[in-house]
Amino acid sequence: MKFGQCIRQSRKMKSLGIRTLAKQVKVDHSYLSRIESGQTQPSEQIIRKLAKVLDYDEAELMILANRIPPKWRPVIKKAPQETASLIRESLEEYGDGTKEASPLLPLPINGDRLIAPDANSRKSRRKSPDGVPTNDLVFSALLGTNDELFPKILSLYVARGSTIADVTYGKGVFWKEVRKDQYRLLTTDIQNGVDCRSLPYANNSIDCVVLDPPYMHTPGGTAHVAHQNYEGYYRNNSTTNGSGKKYHEAVLDLYFAAGDDAFRVLRSHGILIVKCADEVCANQQRLTHVEIIQDYTKKGFVIEDLFVLLRQNRPGVSRVIKQVHARKNHSYFLVFRKSTGKTRWKGPRELSSRS
Repeated sequence: MKFGQCIRQSRKMKSLGIRTLAKQVKVDHSYLSRIESGQTQPSEQIIRKLAKVLDYDEAELMILANRIPPKWRPVIKKAPQETASLIRESLEEYGDGTKEASPLLPLPINGDRLIAPDANSRKSRRKSPDGVPTNDLVFSALLGTNDELFPKILSLYVARGSTIADVTYGKGVFWKEVRKDQYRLLTTDIQNGVDCRSLPYANNSIDCVVLDPPYMHTPGGTAHVAHQNYEGYYRNNSTTNGSGKKYHEAVLDLYFAAGDDAFRVLRSHGILIVKCADEVCANQQRLTHVEIIQDYTKKGFVIEDLFVLLRQNRPGVSRVIKQVHARKNHSYFLVFRKSTGKTRWKGPRELSSRS
């Protein structure tokens, strides 16, 4: 039986019209008609699709369509079943046929007979990937606390033994779960007289800077009292603070100025870890993390990661007349790298192996 006749017969046995089959194989019905009449020779890709739709043996269709080198044909006539079996193995080695196939793998021939290939002598067409399957990973969002997330960030971005300057150390909350012998930690804070905008370190001398300034202005009363505030520590919520900025603009001004000095003291490929949170100021939504990213990338930092820390408790307020914005119950850790932008982050080894 010829290939076209086989296709027509198989199609009719499955009660498929030529247009229906053509649609399933994703070819024009006139092209399929020429295949059935023997006017055109289909590609290996089309043969695979036809075999799948018609539930026909793919290797046999390949043989019927003469998709074999001429020198194999005399041998195939003597052992058609064995040939079909070997071609089937060849097709399986090639893959699933999702892209246009190269010619069939060579059939081993010795004189006028076929030789089954030795499984140990076959070369693998696909390299086995390195690594092991696991779900023990660092994820970009965590329901928890600062001291739970911070060590995970360090494990991804800061090599052990690195010099880290925490320039807003406060009570050292971030470091509760970090072993003291893992890093050379330099701690400063505005309460001890060291402003994060004017650090006492030489240019290009620090591997990592940690920045967690008060990220919300205090509108009055007891709002944000759990976090150090600008009014009490940086005194920049007034026109006398030297910047001429107030409220949220004063928040940004501190972040931007601190980012400038962090860039100065960081070595090439040094890491800057920034804690921040969005806020609503004067009934206007301010996406602080976006504003920081935009400014820092202009300075020469590359944004490498963003971590979302979700509060474990439900925040509330004493009185609500009408809620017009979603209540914030998360904050961010932003990870930046000091770079020209022409290199890609390859992990903390890159930092530890620098000269």
